[in-house]
Amino acid sequence: MFFSRSRDIIWTRITCAINSIRRKTMHSESTALESTVIAENTSDPKPVKKADRQFDFKLYTQRHIALKVAYLGWDYHGLAIQETADDTIESKLFEALKRAKLIESHLECKFARCGRTDKGVSALSQVVSLYVRSNLLEGLGVVTSTDCRASERKGDKTSEIQYMHILNKLLPEDIRVLAWAPVTADFSARFSCLQRTYKYLFPKGSLDISMDVAGGTTNFRRRILSFDINPLDNSPSSPYQMHEVTITGLAFLWHQVRCMVGVLFLIGSGLEDVMLVDKMLDIEKCPRKPQYGMASEIPLMLFDCVFEDVNWQRDEQAYEHLVSHFQALWTAQMVRATMLRRMLDSLEYSFLTGLGTPTLPSSQLAPLVTDQKSKSKSYKPMMSRQTSASLDELIDYHQSKRRRLDEED
Repeated sequence: MFFSRSRDIIWTRITCAINSIRRKTMHSESTALESTVIAENTSDPKPVKKADRQFDFKLYTQRHIALKVAYLGWDYHGLAIQETADDTIESKLFEALKRAKLIESHLECKFARCGRTDKGVSALSQVVSLYVRSNLLEGLGVVTSTDCRASERKGDKTSEIQYMHILNKLLPEDIRVLAWAPVTADFSARFSCLQRTYKYLFPKGSLDISMDVAGGTTNFRRRILSFDINPLDNSPSSPYQMHEVTITGLAFLWHQVRCMVGVLFLIGSGLEDVMLVDKMLDIEKCPRKPQYGMASEIPLMLFDCVFEDVNWQRDEQAYEHLVSHFQALWTAQMVRATMLRRMLDSLEYSFLTGLGTPTLPSSQLAPLVTDQKSKSKSYKPMMSRQTSASLDELIDYHQSKRRRLDEED
């Protein structure tokens, strides 16, 4: 009986202890829950996002305009919009146009571009044409649809939308609209362009700039109007002196400028004879393009596009902001370039004085070329290389391929 009584006492004490622990746990959980509820009730309520009000494009007319656009293409996958890449110039431009409610869709604005620049290529005067929303009821380029209710819209109908100002507030810092112009319905940024000018920038390095690379040729098959190579400043000639190639033509083929500059780099480096240009332009003797590397895309810029009877318009205040913006971009890049130059000055001085080497290496041009090797190693002359298919061979190939597809159908 003693043991039975002791067991009952012990069991009673254990039960009381368990119940005490449960009460404390429940109190702690209740306190924590209460604190959470109080905190949620006393904190600022999250604002409920209102649904975007549907913009009624029918209350506006449409206007056919041209935009002059500048961009630094170094970090973009080219100009043209792509399904597989969002980082193109046009994708950013369309995004800004849609946010500003200037277009509903890039597929319906009859968009056209002057020159399709590749990945890494920049532009100062790229021109695009498209239909955008307009405040006006009439004027050059203004059109109305059958269901347009612009006359019913309240507000200003005599002052045009500030396209340049609005778009530049929405575009990335390396893309800017320089001007806009109203154009006729038959205007096309691509087909109305009279001539295009490209510039290619490069350091002199070890190139011989003085030679006549044209070799006396005046009849260029690609209708090149002018071709010049000039220094950008009057400082004494040095490997670091910057030069620019300026090429003006009616139109250009894919990669044409980079191919031309790549060949000139080989000639200027002494790897090829100056008459190489004449030989390559003679399609009777050279019907197929030799395989060679192009010059880098980074220094290439679409500098100017010329049109007839286009009245470019710009807001002076917006243009002042534009200049200030590009000055800031210049400062950021120039400070870095000058810092590197000062470092090079010190390194080259130590190289000459400490090691006693009579000549410095001259590799300023190396990042811009892919086909520049010394004669003593493995350089193969251009006219001895493998060639691509000729134009006639390419035409025959595609025609035969089309015939096979037709026969299968």
